[in-house]
Amino acid sequence: MAIMTSPIAHVPVLLEEALHHLAVKQGGRYIDATTGLGGHSSRIAEAMGPEGMLLCVDRDAEALESAQVRLRSFGRRISFACGDFRDIGTMAQEAGFERVDGILFDLGVSSLQLGRADRGFSFALEGPLDMRMGPQFGGETAAEIVNTWDETALANLIYGYGEETRSRRIAAAIVRDRPFQTTWDLARSVEQAVGRAGGQTRIHPATRVFLALRIRVNGELDSLDEGLPLACDLLDPGTDSDGGRLVVISFHSLEDRLVKQFLRRESTGCVCPPAVPVCVCGHVARLRLLTKRGIRPSEDEVARNPRARSATLRAAVRIGGVNGGD
Repeated sequence: MAIMTSPIAHVPVLLEEALHHLAVKQGGRYIDATTGLGGHSSRIAEAMGPEGMLLCVDRDAEALESAQVRLRSFGRRISFACGDFRDIGTMAQEAGFERVDGILFDLGVSSLQLGRADRGFSFALEGPLDMRMGPQFGGETAAEIVNTWDETALANLIYGYGEETRSRRIAAAIVRDRPFQTTWDLARSVEQAVGRAGGQTRIHPATRVFLALRIRVNGELDSLDEGLPLACDLLDPGTDSDGGRLVVISFHSLEDRLVKQFLRRESTGCVCPPAVPVCVCGHVARLRLLTKRGIRPSEDEVARNPRARSATLRAAVRIGGVNGGD
C-alpha cells in the first residue's frame, strides 16, 4: 500500500471568500469557531483593527495552543476558549461576546491533526486509531469502534456517514481482520477488501471509511446541528444590510446539507407544512442568505491546496427589526 509520509502544510481554505462574506469591519467583534492553527483568525484580526475583538474557539487544545503562539502579536484583542460547538453560547458569554458581528465555522480537520501520526486521523501516516479532536474530552476512539462493533453496525456507519456504497463488503473485512492497532492496519484491510478502481490512485479506498469514523468519534454532525442555532443567537440583528454575519465552510456533503437546510429554514418565515392553510408555527426569519448557491474554490486554489477541492462556503446575514428576529 502506497502511503504518503510528507507533512501537510497549513493553508486556510477559501480565505478571501470567507473574509469577503464576513465583511470584517474596524472595531468589530468576531468568533472563529474552528480556529485550528489560526490561518483565518490572523486575517480577521488584521481586518478588525486595534479596537476589534476576536474569540478563537477550538475543541482541540493542542491546536489552540499553536494558534495562541501564532496570534500572540495581537495581544488582548484575541481571547481563546477550548470547547465544542454545542457550548459556543456559554463560551461566548463567559468571554464577553454576547453580541458579535460575525462567526466563522471552518469544518473538518486541521493540518495539525492530519499531519500528526499520533492523532490517527489519516492513513497517510501510521499511528494509533484515535481520531478524537479533543482527546481531553474522552469518548470512544476509532479503534474501539472497529474492534468492537458488530458487522451490521459498522456497515451502517460506513454507509451513513461515509456514503460508501461498498460498506457491507468493507464491514465484513473489518470484522474478519480485526483487531486493528494502527491506521495502516485498517487502511490495508479496506484496500484488500475492495481494491482500487481502475486507474484511480488519488482517492484511497479507505478515505470514506476514515471520514465516517471521524464523524462518529467526534459527534460532528450533532455538534454542528446544535451549534448553528446558538451561533445565530449571538449575531447582532442590526438591519437587513449590517447585521452579524455567519460564514460556514464545509468539506463533505453531509455537513453541507445540514448547513444548507439550516440557512434555508432560518431565512424563511412560515415553515408550516404546505397542507396547513394558515400559519400556526409562528416562525420568523432571522437570516438573509448571502449565497444562493455554495461557493467553491477556484481551480488555482485547488492546484495550490488540494485539500480545498471538496470545500463549499455558505453565508448569511442576521436580520432584525421589522424584517424578523429580535
